[in-house]
Amino acid sequence: MEENMRIKKVSVSEMVCEALQMQISSGEWKVGDRLPSESDLAKTFGVNRLTVRMALQKLNALGVLETRTGSGTYVIAFDFESYLQSASRFYEQTGLLDAVCEFRNHMEIECARLAMERATEEDLETLKDLAVQHRVEWEDHDGTNHENWCRRVALADLKFHEQVCRMSHNPLFTYAFAVAREPTHEYILFCVSKWSAGAAQKFTLDHRRDVHYSIYEAIKEKDFEGCKKDYAAMIESYTNIDWSMPVVG
Repeated sequence: MEENMRIKKVSVSEMVCEALQMQISSGEWKVGDRLPSESDLAKTFGVNRLTVRMALQKLNALGVLETRTGSGTYVIAFDFESYLQSASRFYEQTGLLDAVCEFRNHMEIECARLAMERATEEDLETLKDLAVQHRVEWEDHDGTNHENWCRRVALADLKFHEQVCRMSHNPLFTYAFAVAREPTHEYILFCVSKWSAGAAQKFTLDHRRDVHYSIYEAIKEKDFEGCKKDYAAMIESYTNIDWSMPVVG
C-alpha cells in the first residue's frame, strides 16, 4: 500500500500536549515556572483555547503541571512514586491493564504475522532503526534525569510497535493502533517507570534481553513462532510487579 494511504490519527490536543512536554523536558520551562496563559498558548500553537485546556488538563493529571486558581499553571516536580501508586490504582480499578495486554496479544502479533508476508525492505530497515533507537535511548543516561529517561524509552518503545502495525499494510489495523495509541503509550510509560534509576543504568540490553531487536529479526526471517513467543513474553513481563526485560530468542 502506498505510504500516503496509511492511516495515522493523532488529536490536536495530543500534539499540543507532546509539544508542552518537550518544552518542559528540554528545560525551556523549569520546575516553578508559570506557563503562558491559555490564550497565549493558543496563539503560539495556532489552536483554540479548548484544545490547549485539554492538553493542560492531561499534564495536570499526570502530575507534570499544577493549575492554581487565580494564579496560573505552573511546572511542578514530577513524583514517580506518586505516579506509580496512582497509576496502579487506576489500572486495577478500570481493568485497563488486562485490556491493553489483550489488545496487544491479539492485534500486534497478528500484525507481525502479516508483516512477514507484506513488509518491504524499506519497512524492515525502518523497524531495525527503531529497535536500535530504543536500545540507544535505554542506554543513554548522561545529562538527563530519570523521569526524562523513562519518557524517552517509552516513546521509543511505542514507535517500534507502531511500525510493526504499519508493516501489516492493513489500514484498519493501523487505525486500530492509532485509536489505542494513547492508553498503550501511558501503559508502557507506567511499566518503564517501575525501573529505578540505579537498576536501569546497570541493565544492559544484550542479545538475550533486547526483545525489540529479537522481534525485528524474527519478522525479517519470517519466524512466526519465535516472534510470537518473544511478543508474548514481553507483554507478560509488563504485568509483573518487578518488571524486567524477558529472555528472548
